[in-house]
Amino acid sequence: MSQSSPLSGVASQRRLILVGVAGGLIFLSLVCVALGITLLSRSRSPSASGRVTPGPTQGPSVPVILSGSSGSVPLTVTAPSTLEIKDRKFEVIPVEVAKGVWPYQRGTLGDAKAVWVFGTLINYVIGLEANPDNTALLQDLTEADVIRLTTYSGRAVSFRYSGRQWVTVDKTDVFRQIRPGMTLVLLGEKGNDRLVVSASYVVEGEATPVASAIAKAGTVADVSGARVRAINGRLVKNVAGLPAGNAYYQVDFSVTAAGQGALDASLFQMELMDASGQRYALSVPASQAGSYGLPGGQLLPGISLTATAGFVVPDTLPGANVIWIFSPRAGDSSPARFQLLVAGPAPTPDPRSLVVAQVTSARYSSDTAEIILSGGVGNTSKEAVTISLSDISLQAGSSLMQLTVTEPPLPWVLQPGQNLAFTIRFTRPPAGTAIFRMLQSSFELSGLQ
Repeated sequence: MSQSSPLSGVASQRRLILVGVAGGLIFLSLVCVALGITLLSRSRSPSASGRVTPGPTQGPSVPVILSGSSGSVPLTVTAPSTLEIKDRKFEVIPVEVAKGVWPYQRGTLGDAKAVWVFGTLINYVIGLEANPDNTALLQDLTEADVIRLTTYSGRAVSFRYSGRQWVTVDKTDVFRQIRPGMTLVLLGEKGNDRLVVSASYVVEGEATPVASAIAKAGTVADVSGARVRAINGRLVKNVAGLPAGNAYYQVDFSVTAAGQGALDASLFQMELMDASGQRYALSVPASQAGSYGLPGGQLLPGISLTATAGFVVPDTLPGANVIWIFSPRAGDSSPARFQLLVAGPAPTPDPRSLVVAQVTSARYSSDTAEIILSGGVGNTSKEAVTISLSDISLQAGSSLMQLTVTEPPLPWVLQPGQNLAFTIRFTRPPAGTAIFRMLQSSFELSGLQ
């Protein structure tokens, strides 16, 4: 068969396809956060386009119950008044961000004031001045630290540190208004990066979610279009960087999109509850330290993923069991619940997760009706792995391209240590970008004509 020229670019770089899915419960805050999204504007200098919004007067407020990653979160319509981090207390000033500029002048906040982006009530977005004291304060936070925020109505809301990262000034996804929490950002750093700290909402004294039954490890539960299985759970002690008396509890699990619509794995809601009823919020570092890492990406119907949910817990968890609670999205009234052992077995990686694929070329057919991908796949596990039609896909936008021919024909049975060269043909995708997936591997095809 004659071959035409290669596509202009094939990047074998893993990419998660994210969709911003938000329910009606968070619609109002998504509108408000249009102001906060501009936090990462490259402009760091003062501008007349930003202005300080007068603080709200003290008085009674209407309570709002908001569903989030940790259940129903009590919030109020009043603005935050004070912020407490470790032994430091900050006066919080509401500001309006306009045309991508913080109304901030270096040296005006000091060590005692912070600014809150007016309207961000799901994920409170608060800026601190990037002086040495504040920088050291945020860099010294650990997952044992609780951050407290008090509103003008006197309501106290607590958050637990969940992670920090240095991000470029044009990165906006860390400020999304999806999960209840807090994002702290240092204002006025020099250079192209700034320090951002995330904190999760701390649930206190709320009722346990209602569910019809508690499943065991290894069994499957169906909840709101998702088929979920808790593979195992384990307590991990002596974690470097954690304060004494703390540990990780990690849950390995798999999820399959079982409904008619797609699932956004970045919106999964997960909690852990111990034998005393104490609940723990999802921890990003604890999840990333697990066997599979955090879930993410779009799951089309029939597509599965394996991931780890990690939590920071006391190293002396009470009782012999914990309950892991899972919902595919916020607002589900009957999440799936799994009973897991506190001292669970060491994780056994899924052999399919140890299969490695590589794409070496992509080209159009001679009649330009198909795209032809060539590459290889290897089994690095100690068990035989079968690759079938459901394990391979090419997606352009929300559309799946039809697979027409594979050489050799499917299914492929790879023995331990075996490598296989393949050629796969799909119907031609539209111009732009497409994602090729084989088991856990994914590749971006860009420059499609």
